[in-house]
Amino acid sequence: MIFSARYFCCILVILSIQNSMFAQGISAKDKLQLDSIDKVASRAFSLCQKSKYGEAVKMAKEVLEYAKSKNNDSLKGRAYSILGWSYPMLGEHAKGLNYLLMTKDIYVKLKDTTRLIFADNDLGIYYRDLDSMRVSNTYFEKAMHLAKNYKNNAMRLYPAYNLGLNFLEFEKDNERAVEYLELAASLVKTSKCAKNNRIVADIYEALGYVYYKLKRKGDSKAYYEKCLEYSKKHGYLEVISMVYWSKSELYKEEGEYEKANEMLYKYMDVNDSIIKVTNYEKVKEVEAEYFIKENKSKLEFIKNEKKMQEVAIKKSKGYNFILIALSLVLFLNMCWIFKKNKALRSARDKAESLSRVKSEFYSEISHELRTPLYAVIELSSLLLRENISVKHKEYLESLKFSGNHLMSLINNVLQLNKVESGTMKVQRLEFDLKNLISNIIDSLEYALRDSNNSISLKYGDNIPKLLVGDSLKLSQVLINLISNAIKFTNDGHIDVVINQVDETESVSKIYFKVSDDGLGIPMEKKEQVFEDFYQENHKNTTSYKGTGLGLSIVKRILTAMDSSIHMVSKENEGATLFFELAFEKSTKSNLPVTVYQNQLEQIKDCHILIVDDNKINQLVTRKILDQLGIKSKTVDSGLKAINMVQEEDFDCILMDLHMPELDGYETTKLIRSFNQNIAIVALTAATSEEVESKIHFYDINGYVLKPFMIDEFVETLNKAIHRSEGHLF
Repeated sequence: MIFSARYFCCILVILSIQNSMFAQGISAKDKLQLDSIDKVASRAFSLCQKSKYGEAVKMAKEVLEYAKSKNNDSLKGRAYSILGWSYPMLGEHAKGLNYLLMTKDIYVKLKDTTRLIFADNDLGIYYRDLDSMRVSNTYFEKAMHLAKNYKNNAMRLYPAYNLGLNFLEFEKDNERAVEYLELAASLVKTSKCAKNNRIVADIYEALGYVYYKLKRKGDSKAYYEKCLEYSKKHGYLEVISMVYWSKSELYKEEGEYEKANEMLYKYMDVNDSIIKVTNYEKVKEVEAEYFIKENKSKLEFIKNEKKMQEVAIKKSKGYNFILIALSLVLFLNMCWIFKKNKALRSARDKAESLSRVKSEFYSEISHELRTPLYAVIELSSLLLRENISVKHKEYLESLKFSGNHLMSLINNVLQLNKVESGTMKVQRLEFDLKNLISNIIDSLEYALRDSNNSISLKYGDNIPKLLVGDSLKLSQVLINLISNAIKFTNDGHIDVVINQVDETESVSKIYFKVSDDGLGIPMEKKEQVFEDFYQENHKNTTSYKGTGLGLSIVKRILTAMDSSIHMVSKENEGATLFFELAFEKSTKSNLPVTVYQNQLEQIKDCHILIVDDNKINQLVTRKILDQLGIKSKTVDSGLKAINMVQEEDFDCILMDLHMPELDGYETTKLIRSFNQNIAIVALTAATSEEVESKIHFYDINGYVLKPFMIDEFVETLNKAIHRSEGHLF
């Protein structure tokens, strides 16, 4: 590479000495083109800021055409951004969103963090215009987080202002609005990109308005004056107009009609000026078009000059020989680089393929393992409800415990894969926390008896009955913690404490603690026990070995849920693990204890079709429905299900998703082509992420993961069957 670099330098020297005019001609052409198109892009951006969206679109398309011809991604990003701003203002929201997403994609590709922050900010503005405040705030918060991570305080200016505007105009939370707007105002002072920018005037105008609303009229007046001074200096007539209009409205609310009329007259005067400026801008646009045409003429002149220079170059045979030789060396180096890049691309594609195969394997193995476990756990549960001997009951409890333990192990392994692949998502579902912990303790009853341990639950009376959060991940955390306590304790006691430690109008913070009086953890190993696959050698001789994933998964899940696990332990005196989680409070009223019976009563007379290619699963599901007093029929393929629905009336279909030939999704699609009203619920052993990403697209009304809790099963069926009647449970 050093050898070729020297020859490349020689080429440059020869070109500069013997053919300097030719090189200067090419450079001048490229520079002239780039300078011209850069002016067009800047002009388009300026038109956007002044609400000239039609002209902005026209100029942005010229920039985009040039960028595509030169394969200039940076210019493409600028053009996409301008089009993404302009189209929603012209009523074409779908086009606008498409260009905004393309803007973000291109800056991700370029790894341009600064412009990526702007892209998220623009998406937040787009969703605000659609009144999607939650999505809008999410994008603004992403932009702020990204700017903070890259220590770019200047870029926090824009999302901070927009978050303040959301709280001010849409959520009517003036205190939160002031917090973000004052942050934006402080960033103006240190931000070079805010210099001579309309965002400064907009921040001052918003602060003037919100302080007036907060009865701080002195601060309001000061910011309004700052806004007018800055806007007049830089010619932001629309901001000046907005100041007079908002002051007129504020005075009107206060009953100061004389001042309101005065502001209204000033508003009308500024609007007249805006019309004049608009006409002037059209004249400038014509001049800009003429400037571009003039540059094209200059380019033609440069092309002709280039041809003359090429004729002169041909006269120098010796130079051509050297140039060809050096070009050959350069070409060989380029071939080597191309070959190297090709090998790197091949390695990257192989790695991506392996990652994809791994994800597909985990998805498939999840289904294959959960399906037989569904039969084991549910059949043992069904038999335990029947009149059986004490000896058989012990066998069945052992079988059910083994199934639950295997399910917990599978969940741990799958959860570890989600963390490693970056696909772990926190869901927001309504759930009854007390019912959840009671079911978990019941499921571990056999393990408690086997280790001769007792357990007690202390549950706070002030905890809301219904919370909103990821109950599945919380279940996995609690199962791992309690199972771990049982594993390291014999002839002892386990305490589970759950209390509310703080609350607001909409959020409840819950404290969870699991403690035991077993073997405990030595001080020097407190951090090691949270590592993947760590096995504590000093174990209770009667405990099973385990996988070393339990506490590691607990730590990872709690981190994903914005919490952390803490431990207090002393060797041979037991261990206490505790954490806190914040949950939203359900907007529904607390449900009575009899809700399960009410839900079940409403679906007892229903007729349900079970679609499952596994005969054992058919038997289990039908047996469960029989015990619930619900009539059902079974078929083992999607085609038979379609024929059955055409021949008989059913209130609901329990649809297995993984079936040969015609899977559950395609079967649903075909049924929906002739029956839109029948409720369809997926009964599947797939992962929740896989199901949730598809069920809405295929018009499936809900899903139940195998194995399931009976009350959740009944609630899902009830909601799906009565969805058109607006029942809420």
